[in-house]
Amino acid sequence: MSGGPSPATAPLHFKSRTHTHVPIITAEPNNFCLDQAAICKGTMSNTCLLPVVIGGVLLLSAGECSSQLASGDRDTLVAIRKGWGNPRRLASWDPDSASDHCSWDGVTCSDGGGGGGVVTELSLSDMKLTWTLPAAMCDFVNLTRLDLSNTGLPGTFPGATLYRCSQLRFLDLANNTLHGALPRDIGNLSPVMEHLNLSWNSFSGAVPPGVAALPALKSLHLNSNRFTGVYPAAEIGKLAGLECLTLADNAFAPAPVPVAFAKLTKLTYLWMSDMSIIGEIPEALSSLTELTLLDLSSNNLTGAIPAWVWRHEKLECLYLFNNSLTGELPRNVMTENLIEIVLSMNQLRGEMSEDFGNLRNLTLLSLYMNNLTGTIPASIGLLPKLSTIWLDNNNLFGELPPELGKHSPLSSIGISNNNLSGPLPETLCANGELYGIYASNNNFSRNLPANLGDCVLLQELVLDNNRFSGDFPEKIWLLPELEIVMIPNNFTGVLPAVLSSNIQHIEMGNNMFSGSIPRTAIGLLVFTAENNQLDGELPADMSKLANLIELKVPDNRITGPIPASIKLLLNLKSLNLSGNQLIGAIS
Repeated sequence: MSGGPSPATAPLHFKSRTHTHVPIITAEPNNFCLDQAAICKGTMSNTCLLPVVIGGVLLLSAGECSSQLASGDRDTLVAIRKGWGNPRRLASWDPDSASDHCSWDGVTCSDGGGGGGVVTELSLSDMKLTWTLPAAMCDFVNLTRLDLSNTGLPGTFPGATLYRCSQLRFLDLANNTLHGALPRDIGNLSPVMEHLNLSWNSFSGAVPPGVAALPALKSLHLNSNRFTGVYPAAEIGKLAGLECLTLADNAFAPAPVPVAFAKLTKLTYLWMSDMSIIGEIPEALSSLTELTLLDLSSNNLTGAIPAWVWRHEKLECLYLFNNSLTGELPRNVMTENLIEIVLSMNQLRGEMSEDFGNLRNLTLLSLYMNNLTGTIPASIGLLPKLSTIWLDNNNLFGELPPELGKHSPLSSIGISNNNLSGPLPETLCANGELYGIYASNNNFSRNLPANLGDCVLLQELVLDNNRFSGDFPEKIWLLPELEIVMIPNNFTGVLPAVLSSNIQHIEMGNNMFSGSIPRTAIGLLVFTAENNQLDGELPADMSKLANLIELKVPDNRITGPIPASIKLLLNLKSLNLSGNQLIGAIS
């Protein structure tokens, strides 16, 4: 798919943690691993175009033959455009306005030797199609690459047409509306096929063994369909040249990780999440020494993470989250090329080793919802590239690494629901990239770092149920990106009358804030501030708080009349004004 890899070839993405206190993980592209997907999509070799031999006659051996082929290719392009109902995307496919068909959108040619351009590639991703594949598509004698990803291409697998593309090496039909069973004779695709991407469609039934009857395959993408039953693991295991394999997000029958895949020693990218895998991670996979990405997440894996994983020299992305893995974290971590580690939602035990501080390329460390104990190693705070660290819902204690955020572009830290204590480090936002702090339900204390008020990208500040005290930095309320503030603690300070225009959710109960209810916060949905020292009157014009769903300010010092404009809060579902000195009724 031109312009970067499709979602079909990227294993995961982390969304905002708003109101969850833990991350939300979905199957969408994520950071570095998009690059890995791009590698998988670019595996078609640069081998020179193979000559076509028919009946012992070598085609394209003379300039006049090339010229004839070029003329025929131009006519074929026009026929395809008409067969697809003359879509606007193909408006350039018009000999009257541009005689050189090799200049037409999505068309790549090679010079056959006589000055005529012979079509070798069609890259038409992201156009919108309502018609099936025209039979003329494989009239191109030398077509090697066909990319129709993300076009909405309908129908069943167009085998009758595609089997005629005898030189095709790259076929991408990802992210379309293709459905039905794959044909048993899918092995009749071009014998020189290197890249086959059928992901993100609605193919169903069993995966036929024929998909592994293409001996030149380097990448095979079948993820995110509706396949069922048993996939042909033994046959796939014989594809000695395979570098990228994605089977994820299908309803296959429960089965262990195939030991046959240990023969795929050229694999760099293995994505097998959410496909009902059972049992343990095989020791035999230690033979996959070229792996840069291993994703076995969201399955039913048990047992410990094998030692070979932590010794792997080339592994960069490790995703084993949402399983039932047990055992302790390793004491010795030698996978120094790791960039992303996601082991969340398992039953892992033990302490984090100082060796994690040797992972100088690490950008993402996610271990939340395990049974980890001990302290967070100080060496974690020295990692130069760490952007995201999520350790929520464990049994960690002690203070945060004192230099966390000082040496790296830290963007998100999740440490809620532990037994951590001490202050938040002054360095958290030292590089100005921080957008989320999630530290609720710990024993943190003392003042918040005043420099958080200069953290201009901060969106979510979740600190409830700690023992913070002192003045809350007033500048935080005006941060331009701020959306979520959850701070029930022992804070003092003044709530300003005007807040950041993006703010949506404020929970600040059980503090000692003074000031008044904000006069304007058009995006505000939730405002709870029970048991504070807010005073003054309710805003006379409540229309500037028109999106409020929840307004709770009991047990403050608010006085004056209840304004008639409160009836303008049409979205309001919960209101509590008790324990104040208000007069009047709500009409």
